[in-house]
Amino acid sequence: MRIIEFEEIYQMGQKAFSIVMDEIEHNPQLLLCAATGSSPLPLYRNLAEEAKKRTALFEQLRIIPLDEWVGLPSSKGSCNAFLQKHILRPLMVAQQRYFPFNLETENLEEECLRIQAMVKEQGPIDLCILGLGKNGHLGFNEPANELQPHCHIADLTMESQQHSMIMDASTKPTRGITLGIQDILSSRRILLMVSGSGKEEAKKQLLSTEINPQCPASLLWKHDNVDCLVVRQN
Repeated sequence: MRIIEFEEIYQMGQKAFSIVMDEIEHNPQLLLCAATGSSPLPLYRNLAEEAKKRTALFEQLRIIPLDEWVGLPSSKGSCNAFLQKHILRPLMVAQQRYFPFNLETENLEEECLRIQAMVKEQGPIDLCILGLGKNGHLGFNEPANELQPHCHIADLTMESQQHSMIMDASTKPTRGITLGIQDILSSRRILLMVSGSGKEEAKKQLLSTEINPQCPASLLWKHDNVDCLVVRQN
């Protein structure tokens, strides 16, 4: 794991941008797994600015979301809405190159199988963008004695249920759908972005290098191509 620390979040965003651009320029059809939340936002904004200058740059890019809330209507709080706003529309990614979760289905277990088949067909994931949860989670791979390898329905911890993305939701989701830890670790390259308050303990556990499923992010030490970008907290 390559760990780089920054004083400001915009500096982290610039470094992340250079990493992503290098990958896309080497592989325009790159399959990008995209996380939501505040940590990757500076990256996405930099990509959006680049798209204004080079309109054809991202036309072959493929996008798969990392996770989604279950039971949250298609609103501004959904992961889909976030990705549409910050990646798909600004980068002009065609909808046929976007592979979202379908939460309109009545059978979520079948949806997990569909997503898993899609990952196998389209993958492997070339670059996986991740944020660090306050409890060390990756996507909705929550702390547990044993982590699920593939796409699954997860019961959300209180930390996840209090996420800023869903603060305005009339009914707070208690479950999420997420790619599994093995799906993440099968990515060719991983970019973990760490910023925001309340993550000191999770960051400490991650940087200790001890692998513990109670801190899902620590399993990234099993991967040999991870960039971990960290904003120092004053």
